[in-house]
Amino acid sequence: MRFTYMTSAAFNQNPSKAKKQADEQPLVITEHGEASYVLVRYADFQDNWRKPKSLYEALEDKNSSFDEDFTPERADVGHRDVEF
Repeated sequence: MRFTYMTSAAFNQNPSKAKKQADEQPLVITEHGEASYVLVRYADFQDNWRKPKSLYEALEDKNSSFDEDFTPERADVGHRDVEF
């Protein structure tokens, strides 16, 4: 899940903008450079944080941003000396 960030001063000056950003994805509100609050739509809150999920449900989540294929780099061990 991706987040957007906004300072608490910007949030206080324009809460409507914060709500619009929170419609797209969770909004982290920072104070002195540290994350303090998260603003999310209530429907997202109910879907993701209110009810417990099983491991299967969490892995099956279609809204997850971690669904990209994992392709690790190939390890090159050809230049190592092996002793038995």
